[in-house]
Amino acid sequence: MFDYISGKVAAVGENRVVVDCGGVGFSLTASVSTCAECSRKSEVKLPVYLAVREDALELFGFASESERELFMLLIGVSGVGPKLAVTVLGGLSQTRLASAVASGDVAAISTVKGVGKKTAERIVLELKSKLPASLVAESGVQLADMPVDKPAYDEAVRALMSLGYDRKEAEAAVRKVTTDGMTTEQIVRAALMG
Repeated sequence: MFDYISGKVAAVGENRVVVDCGGVGFSLTASVSTCAECSRKSEVKLPVYLAVREDALELFGFASESERELFMLLIGVSGVGPKLAVTVLGGLSQTRLASAVASGDVAAISTVKGVGKKTAERIVLELKSKLPASLVAESGVQLADMPVDKPAYDEAVRALMSLGYDRKEAEAAVRKVTTDGMTTEQIVRAALMG
């Protein structure tokens, strides 16, 4: 029904972006990374997905078409609804999620708040053969560079994002300084020092 919404950014909150489109404010549920990107812009054009339930209609907004494509794959997984899919996309970058699925790294997916081990296992099992080839190829580069302590790596990326970095900048900074055995605090400190 809706493919995208474009207009002025009226408000950005936690997992929520309001886009003023012709005098009507559309409230979109969005990932943390999409919200961060929207907060730096005055006008946006966001791909959307309309979730229809018995008691509600809810619009979900995405920073890119590839993010929406991953969202659609995630909601196709048994036990993963739209809100959990947005949480997963906010907790892991697209390439990090692809590398975790491709390598069967259930622990990395389980680091996302609200995702248990069984759900992470289903995500890996059901998405392994469905991921776009371009994303898997892109994630292969990061897979080799990924430090052993993945939870500390992911927490450091989220910490930098909370300080205003976008996801790509945060991942690049963390990847550059991380060595095996570092704690989250050590990674963040080293990344901030450059």
